Amino acid sequence: MLKILNSTTVNQAFFQPLEQAISTTSASWPCPVFPDDQWTRMGVQRVLEASQSGWAFLQEHGLRFVTPPTYANYFASLRSQRRCDVARDVSLALIAAIEPRVCDRLADIAELANYACFAADGHWHKAACHDARHKGNKVAVGHFYSLNLRTHALRHLAAGQGLHEHDMSALKRIKPKGLRQGVAQGTRVLLIYDKAGIDFGYWKRCRHECAVYLLSRVKENMVFEWVQDRPWERSDARNLGVLADHKVRSRDGHDLRLVMYQDPRTGKIYEFLTNEMDLPPGVIAELYRRRWEVEKVFDDVKNKLGQKKAWGSSLAAKQVQAHMIAITHNLLVCYEQGLEQRHGLRNVAEDQRRSQRVDSLVQECAKVDWPISSLLLQPQRATQRSVKFIRWLRQAILNQIAEALAVPRLEALYAVL
Repeated sequence: MLKILNSTTVNQAFFQPLEQAISTTSASWPCPVFPDDQWTRMGVQRVLEASQSGWAFLQEHGLRFVTPPTYANYFASLRSQRRCDVARDVSLALIAAIEPRVCDRLADIAELANYACFAADGHWHKAACHDARHKGNKVAVGHFYSLNLRTHALRHLAAGQGLHEHDMSALKRIKPKGLRQGVAQGTRVLLIYDKAGIDFGYWKRCRHECAVYLLSRVKENMVFEWVQDRPWERSDARNLGVLADHKVRSRDGHDLRLVMYQDPRTGKIYEFLTNEMDLPPGVIAELYRRRWEVEKVFDDVKNKLGQKKAWGSSLAAKQVQAHMIAITHNLLVCYEQGLEQRHGLRNVAEDQRRSQRVDSLVQECAKVDWPISSLLLQPQRATQRSVKFIRWLRQAILNQIAEALAVPRLEALYAVL
């Protein structure tokens, strides 16, 4: 008879960080009919299962829980501001809990030791079934998220307000202190945003009030006054591809830094703007390149986890969904890296594909003697969770499979290109 020495199930291992985070919330309240811990776990399960609606989720998966809620209780809980506060508290506690469990993706860049780096952006999906119409049409639901480029932890910053809130309006509503995202004093925060996040007056306020610096790209038709060329180390292999590093002044008198960089893949020249004056220009270009990682997370959320539509019409329900999406993403990141640490399990096929893409880039650039920043050649971790991993996890949780039995099955899936 096969004897499993480690009988911990995938279910238990995956949800273990969540159980600890739930115990920290001050918004919890005894509710024997539908306890907060079960409600939070059901929220994660709903994201994982990619159900088309709340009704579909309860009908297909409700009976898996010890005390399934009634339809009325479940939908009422989504509208509850207290439950929304629970979801927010759990999400923030989970971010703090997983930080020491995951690798630091920026550890190889020594100059970033005293920086917390976040890629932020807005994400939109379809309105809920019962959302009101505006001029005959339902309005998309917007949320603003931040991705920690060190840990890949996802945080919900704010829900969009009005018909289609502009990104800059949301950033101002969050305020500089909110953009620090709880980072301890003494550490600079660098927020990387696309062109929609440009407002030099607000950038100055963020830097003065909270040591929050911003990085973006130059908008079309922007005009700057050249002030001086900034010195930079041309022999540093990380700066290969950098064409210029200037100090410039905007029309309204704000001093900024403009870094020009040529992409070795396409030959396209990019112009980056920031109010951060100390980092090497090649690091500035690399950080903006990594801003795309938050877009890849949104792709996971929409296409692999099926979160294309709002769960409810109330603001609380929309915020609950956003927090549950962040919680689920963070649990996936934590568990995937936990499997690597405990079992040496990696998606070898995907690692090989990333390595092949770098090799192809090196060969193409060598033919035309094109410079490549050494930062592009560093080993990169996966920025997305594979469909294989998510499907395997759903099945293992559903069937309460012991991790010792489930891991070989995932290894077999990863071995297939």
